[in-house]
Amino acid sequence: MGLFGRPTAGRRHIDGLDVLRTLAIVGVTLFHMFPDGLPGGYLGVSLFFVLTGFLLAYTSKRSWLEHRFRVKTYYFKRIKRIYPSLIIVLLTTIGVYNFVLPKVVSAIRPEFLSVLLGYNNWWQIAQNADYFTRLTNASPFTHLWFMGIEMQYYLIWPLLFAVYAFLDILAGRRAGLAVMAVLALGSAAVMPLMYQPDMDVTRLYYGTDTRIYALLFGAVLGLWWVDRPQKQLSRLGSALGYIGWPLLVGVTIAAYFTLDGQNPVVYQGGMLLMTVLFCLLLLLTADDRLLIGTILESPALKWLGWLGKRSFGIYLWQYPVIYLFAKMGWIQLPYYAVLEFAAIIVLTLWSDALANVITTRRLPAINGRHVVAACSFLLAFTLPGLAFMGFGSHAVVVSAEQKVSDTGELQAKLAANKAEEQQANEAAAQAQPTGTEAVQADNVDLSGVACIGDSVMLGSSGDLRQVLPGCYIDAEVSRYVGGGLDAAKELDAQGRLGKNVVIALGTNGPIAGYEKYEVQTRALLEYLGPDRHIFWVNVYCPELSWQQTNNDYLANMVKEHPNVTIVDWYSLISQHTDWLSGDGIHPNDEGTAAYAKLVHDTMVKTLTAENTSASAE
Repeated sequence: MGLFGRPTAGRRHIDGLDVLRTLAIVGVTLFHMFPDGLPGGYLGVSLFFVLTGFLLAYTSKRSWLEHRFRVKTYYFKRIKRIYPSLIIVLLTTIGVYNFVLPKVVSAIRPEFLSVLLGYNNWWQIAQNADYFTRLTNASPFTHLWFMGIEMQYYLIWPLLFAVYAFLDILAGRRAGLAVMAVLALGSAAVMPLMYQPDMDVTRLYYGTDTRIYALLFGAVLGLWWVDRPQKQLSRLGSALGYIGWPLLVGVTIAAYFTLDGQNPVVYQGGMLLMTVLFCLLLLLTADDRLLIGTILESPALKWLGWLGKRSFGIYLWQYPVIYLFAKMGWIQLPYYAVLEFAAIIVLTLWSDALANVITTRRLPAINGRHVVAACSFLLAFTLPGLAFMGFGSHAVVVSAEQKVSDTGELQAKLAANKAEEQQANEAAAQAQPTGTEAVQADNVDLSGVACIGDSVMLGSSGDLRQVLPGCYIDAEVSRYVGGGLDAAKELDAQGRLGKNVVIALGTNGPIAGYEKYEVQTRALLEYLGPDRHIFWVNVYCPELSWQQTNNDYLANMVKEHPNVTIVDWYSLISQHTDWLSGDGIHPNDEGTAAYAKLVHDTMVKTLTAENTSASAE
C-alpha cells in the first residue's frame, strides 16, 4: 500500500521507451546533418520533452507514494545524470577547438557558463536577436539550448510536484491533475499567441515559456499513468491500438521530411499538434495491455532501442562533430556523413563509459573475452581526452569575459552603414551623381542603379557608392530572398527602380528545394520584368548547407531569364579568403572594395557587350 492507503503502481520499468528515444534522436541528428533533406527533424526535440516530462512525473509520484521522494535525492540524481557527460563534452570540445579553430573558442566563457548553469536558451535568444547573429555566432554548442530548457524544468519540477501533491491530498486525486492539465494547456497557447507573420522565430523556438508545454503534457500523462484504471481493452480497442502505433510513427516520419521549421504553421499550432501526437504515441507504447513495448524490447527488435539508450551522449556530441566537419571543409569528402555519424557514436561510447567510471567509481562490467579490447578503447580515448579537457579548462579560464569579437565589430560597421544608407539615397535622388564622365567613358550608363541585398551588400555599401555613383541601396541584415520583392516595390514607389538592378540575396537561407522561397524568387523576377538588366550576386557561405544549392539555382536562373547576369562573388572570394572578416562570410575592408569592383566590372562588361551587339545589328 502507498501513502494514504493507496496501492502503489505496478511494474516500474516501461518497455519501448528506448525506441521512442531512437525515433527522436534519429530525427534531430539527421536534421542537424541534413537540414534540407530532413527539415522537420527538429520535432524530435518535442518528443524528448514529452518523454522527459512523463518519466520525471512517473518516477516522482511512485517515489512519493512509497515514502521515498526527497528533494535532495532528486537533485543529486539529476546532477549525477547530466553533469559528468556534459562537462566531458564541453571541455573536450573546447580543448580540441583550441588547437584547430582557436577563434571559435576565443571568448567561450559566457557561452560555457550559460550551458553549465542551465540558461543557454535565454543566452542564445539574447545573442541571436535576429537571424544574422544566428548565422555568425553559430558555435559547437548551438544545440544545447535544449539542455537549458530541460535543466530549468528539472529545477522547478519539485515545486510543481509539491503543488500537485498538496492539491491531491487536500482536494482529492483529480484536483492536482486538473490543475496540472490546465497549466499545460495554458502554456501551449503561448507560442501561437506570440507568433506574428514574418517574425524572427528565434524567441519562440528557444523560449522556455513557449516550449515547456511539451514537458507539462508529458508530466500530466506520467501523473495519470501511475493511477490509471486497469480496464480490459476490447478487441476493437486493441485493434485500434496496434493499427494506431505504426500510423503515428509514419506520421512522425512524414513530418520529419515535410514540416520545415520556417513554416508559419509550425508556430500557429503545428508543433502543438505534433506534441499531442507524441503523447498518443507514448501512451500506446507504454500500455502493457497492448504489449507494443514488450514486442519492441523482444530479442529480435531490441536493437531498435540501441541509439535511444545512448541518445543523451549522441545529442551532446553531434553538433561539435558536425560543426567541426563544416569548419574544416571535411564535408567535401566522399561519404563524409558516414564519418560524422561514426565519430559521434564512438565519442558517445567513450564519454558514456568515462562518465560511468566517474559516477560509480568503478570500471564498467565487461565480458571477460572483450575486457582487454574494452579497456584499451577506454584508455586510448581517455588519455588524450583528459589532456584536451585540461586545455579546454584553461581556455575557459583565460577567455576574455567582455572581449570585443569580430562579430561585434562587424555589427557596428553594418549599423553605421545602415545609418548612412537613407541619407545617401536621399542625396542621390536630389542630385546628379558625380563621376558621370568616368562612367560614360565605359560606354555604358550606370547612373541610378538600384541595389537590393542583405548584410553582405550592406557591409560593402560605401564602396558600391564609390563605383556606382548615384546608386540607390536597400540592404538589410538577415534579409531572406523573400524580402527582395517588398524592397523592389518600395524602391519602385519612390521612383528609384531604374533599368539596372543589383540583387544580393541567398546567404541567409535556402532558395532551391523550398517552394515558398522559389515562389518568392520567381515573383521578384516577374516584378522586375524582362526589360531590366538584373545582376544577381551569388553567395559565399561554405559552412552553410545551402551555399551550393543556391548558387546552382542562380546559375540555372540565367537560362530561363536572359536579362539576368550572375556576379560571381563565390569564385572570387573563395580564392581570397583573407578578404573576409572573422565569421568567414562578410568581407572586410579589402573585401568590400573587391566586392564593389566585381559588381561594377561585371555590369560594365555585360552592358558593353549588349551595346556592341545592338550596334552590330
